[in-house]
Order: sequence, then C-alpha cells, then structure tokens
Amino acid sequence: MRSLLYFLLIIIAAASAAIVQSPSDKDIVPHGEELLDVDTIFRAMGVPFCMRKCIDGFINSTTTLWTMRNVVGQARNVCTSHAKAISCLKHDQFCDMNKIFKVASSSVEYMCTKKYVLFERMEKCLTPVVDKIMEECDNTCYSRSNLTAFSNNSNIQFAATVGGNVFIVTDHLGDLCGSLQCTLPCVTQKLNQACALSGWLALDMLMQPFDAATVMIEQLAPPLRDLVIKKVDKRCRFAINASQLNRIRNGDFTAFNSL
Repeated sequence: MRSLLYFLLIIIAAASAAIVQSPSDKDIVPHGEELLDVDTIFRAMGVPFCMRKCIDGFINSTTTLWTMRNVVGQARNVCTSHAKAISCLKHDQFCDMNKIFKVASSSVEYMCTKKYVLFERMEKCLTPVVDKIMEECDNTCYSRSNLTAFSNNSNIQFAATVGGNVFIVTDHLGDLCGSLQCTLPCVTQKLNQACALSGWLALDMLMQPFDAATVMIEQLAPPLRDLVIKKVDKRCRFAINASQLNRIRNGDFTAFNSL
C-alpha cells in the first residue's frame, strides 16, 4: 500500500510541475471552469494529517504557479517552503518514516540545492520567455486541465470521503501520465530553443522522482511488484521502468511508448 502511495505522490508532483495553463484561456482548456481541488486529491490518496500539516505550506506555494505568471521569480518561494516542509517532517519522525514526501518532491530539492547555481545563470534568459513556453505547451498537452478534471472526478471525490483509496486513485492516473508524455518533450525542446541547455536542466529535474520510484519498485517482493505494475495504467508505466527513463532523460521521447 505504501508503495502505491509513494508512486501516486510522484505522479501528482510531476503533473503539478507540468501545470502550465492560464485560467483566462477557458476556451482552450476543456475543463477550464472547474477548480483544482488539491485537498480532495490528498485525502483521496490517504495522505496522513501529520504529513499534511507539514507539507500544506509547500503545496500552497506550488499552487501559486497555477497561473504560470512569473514562474522564475516564484521559484525561490517554492524552495523556501519545501525546506520548511522537510524540516517539519524531520521533527515528527514517526509521520513519514519511509520519507515518501522527500522522494516524491525530490525534483524540487534537486533544483533548489544541486542545480540552483545553474538556474541562476539562466535566470536572465528564462524570465521573459518561460511563462509563454509553458503556456504554449499546455495548450497542446492539457496538463492543467487533466489535473483539474482528476481532482473533480466523482471516483476520486468518493475515495476522499472514505479516508483514501490508493487503488481507486491509481485507476485514474492515465490522463495525467498522457499529459506528462506530451509536456516533457514540449517543454524540453522549447526551453532549449529559447535558452541553451535550459530544457535539459528542466528535464533532469523532473526525472529525479521517477528514478527513485524505479529503485523502490525493483526492491519490492515480486508478487507486490507485479501488483503495482498491473494496477498502473500503461501510459504511466514509463515512470517505473529504468530503461525507458534512461532513454527519456537522454532525449529519446519515443521511449514513452516502447513497451
């Protein structure tokens, strides 16, 4: 059960990182009039309250990116709130003993610690172009729309009312993974065209939690590993396949559908 929760958090974190649509463009996005319900998503996954009290500030800071306005400028706030969330969970050592949140949000930590110097060097180039690039990609890939629809799905809302059901949530991840398959190459290629190497930096950052997920899946007992793989929509299976992930990281986006 924990392994599925872990995987779900990674997919949701990655989908949230791909939120790229301005709410003013309702004529483009099929679900534009619905509101993203982050609380329902977390309750549907059964995320414990002790974790929520630590990570809600971070979640709130990431949802400020929802409009894709001043993304570069808001990155520092996201880094600060993430560090606070990690510190809070360390003080409550029994809440997240398996470090689920730390791994699920590892792309943020990776950018904020190991890659921030590179990000700062690219900041001047990225600031005037990144919002438009992200918005253009979502006009094609519907990351924001699909995440919003996911949070408003009646089955997800039911799972939230019964204290969480990771199997129900897993059954409805397909569209989110489909958006990721579209968004990752779109953002990578457009950012590289605008600011040299910035697309590869973004891709490297977003791939971090998936790499960790494959390690976790491989360490499971074979029956449980087979159950996780069976439950995951085929559009999401790239996220737990080390060979596919390695090819994607190196720019071979045909690997999304290689199995």
